Amino acid sequence: MAGEPSSCSFVARLWLEYGHDGKPRWRGHIKHVQGDEEGYVQDFGQMSEFLERISGVPGPRGESGLNVSAPSESGLDIGGKRKQ
Repeated sequence: MAGEPSSCSFVARLWLEYGHDGKPRWRGHIKHVQGDEEGYVQDFGQMSEFLERISGVPGPRGESGLNVSAPSESGLDIGGKRKQ
């Protein structure tokens, strides 16, 4: 249909890492299947920003009650690195 965004597929991998304080933290990697953009994320807010930047459609923002905007403590790259 005209005016609708094209389909976008993403692959995300999530894992737990333990910080210096011993507390677990979620980390992740997300890749746009149809393109070369990918990046590392530290929270669902960063993942949502990545999805929105690639698709042009607002990403999930906690509609289901999840806290998707938790602040991150350090800056892992989510800048959309391109594979070389």
